[in-house]
Amino acid sequence: MFASSWLILLFPLAGFIYLSWYGERISKTLVGVIGCGTVGGSFLTSLVALSDLLFLPAEERVGRVEVLYQWISAATFKLDLAIMVDPLSVFMFLIVTGVGFVIHVYSIGYMHDDPAYSRFFSYLNLFIFSMLVLVAAADFFFLIVGWALVGLASYLLIGFYKEKTSAVLAARKAFVMNVIGDVGMVIAAFVIFESFGTLNFVDVFAAAPGTFRINDDQILLITLLLLVGAFAKSAQLPLHTWLPDAMEGPTPVSALIHAATMVTAGVYLIARCHVLYELAPFTMYLIATVGVLTAVFAGTMGMVQYDIKRVIAYSTMSQLGYMFLAMGIGVYSLGMFHLMTHAFFKALLFLAAGSVIHALDGEQDIRKMGGLQKIMPLTHATFLIGALALAGFPLTSGYFSKEAIILSSYHEDMGNFVFWAIALITAGMTAFYIFRVYFYTFIGKTRSPDAHPHESPALMAVPLLVLAALALFGGLLAPLVDEFLAPVFGREVHHHHDGMLETIALLAGVGGIATAALLYVTGKDRVGLIKEVFAPLYDLVFHKYYLDEIYDLLIVKPTKAIGAFLEEKAEKQGIDYAVDEVGFQVKEVSRGISFWQTGRVRTYALNMVAGMVIILLFVVFL
Repeated sequence: MFASSWLILLFPLAGFIYLSWYGERISKTLVGVIGCGTVGGSFLTSLVALSDLLFLPAEERVGRVEVLYQWISAATFKLDLAIMVDPLSVFMFLIVTGVGFVIHVYSIGYMHDDPAYSRFFSYLNLFIFSMLVLVAAADFFFLIVGWALVGLASYLLIGFYKEKTSAVLAARKAFVMNVIGDVGMVIAAFVIFESFGTLNFVDVFAAAPGTFRINDDQILLITLLLLVGAFAKSAQLPLHTWLPDAMEGPTPVSALIHAATMVTAGVYLIARCHVLYELAPFTMYLIATVGVLTAVFAGTMGMVQYDIKRVIAYSTMSQLGYMFLAMGIGVYSLGMFHLMTHAFFKALLFLAAGSVIHALDGEQDIRKMGGLQKIMPLTHATFLIGALALAGFPLTSGYFSKEAIILSSYHEDMGNFVFWAIALITAGMTAFYIFRVYFYTFIGKTRSPDAHPHESPALMAVPLLVLAALALFGGLLAPLVDEFLAPVFGREVHHHHDGMLETIALLAGVGGIATAALLYVTGKDRVGLIKEVFAPLYDLVFHKYYLDEIYDLLIVKPTKAIGAFLEEKAEKQGIDYAVDEVGFQVKEVSRGISFWQTGRVRTYALNMVAGMVIILLFVVFL
């Protein structure tokens, strides 16, 4: 029934291969058609997989594993080339390919004048394929393959402008930070195989409840190692520092990384392995704690940044914190629902920001913007919709998903007042910093007299409209998402209703918007005063708590110093010296005996006679 689901992966793979080989030889129009068409084909095939699932009886919607062939068989170890088609994977297929397709279309207009146009689309196709491999994997082996491929694709895209040193360094930083997570994943796979004798999801999850007791050392080790990978990929504390620097890539790359692909992988991993995590409540509390701390931590940094893309990047980190909070307290479908709504409004915000950057010839500092409301009415309207959704304004998609997580953080068995309070404070911060960006960018007078901004072309405008509609009305899908994912998680989420807490959450969001308006529309002179009063705290937050500097001091510089020492002492004075000395001694020995090699026959004859005499003397007298 699900055999056609293989096409979901094959379409973007074919696009990547073709554009890599022939992209420079064909027109830009054809490059755009192939790049977008392959992802569009994956989206349509994902809809076919969705319809196949929906036509099954409710009790059979757990999906199935589609095996192409047995790839490896060695003793007890067997590995199939297979994909898992179930509600969770199909849900992710639709988000990755749907939002990815919209971003591809937008890229046609945004990247049209770039000389490496075909290379860009080939990398985008590779990114989509890599994420789909990760999502479709039916075992931990191919999950890790997809995990690594996503890291490779992000490295290529973040460092796309390879002539820029900052872009190359940002790509390297993202790659290295994610490799830390990859190591955790690989070790976890070895421990899983040792425990179960297989890496297959279905077999592992079926055997886990009977193999481990709650919080057994082995299950804690497995879940914590997997969590290292999730934290690195989804930019959670303390492995988050790569995410803001990833803004060095083109804006469509930022949208793709933050909305539909890479950073959502950690949330998906926990959802996929929820059976294992439910056997480790300690790890669940750790997930929720790190998630809520990451949310507020990133929120504080988003409040003081001036790069429009970096502010939105910190909001991604913060919203991922909400998703991890939902996973940690066991409301998995709410976390996945917020992942979906976040994909809509975060892609919208990045692409609308890209429209502004495109109109201002690459300018990203919000202090040099302003007054774009009338000049770019479509971009203004769509950015406002995205900002309202991010702030959790009533009736937007973000309201339905984020407020549900905040309520659950208090009412669920694994929730508590502290989780709720921090999530509430973060909601107020979120509303404040996104409307700070909105007021700086679109309201007031222009602060770039030399720029000549203009509305974006249709190929960039239409994707904005599509995403704006999804950001507005996507919240209506909440009951359908919960029901659809219930076969995977074994239950539907209980939706809590608490008038007082809902009102408090609403006031937090509205209060954040009002505070931003008070400071940046009616009283900008107060901003300077606040900076002076809270100068030490402001500097700390503005410099991102100096974490990059701390990592540089504690890890990077010692590592470089050790490397330099080993290069000088171990390599040059040790290994190189030993190798050179061997050659030198051989040379000296050769020189010492070379006088025997005269090239004269009489000398060789004399040597032979002398040798025979010595041997005879040795035999006779000894």
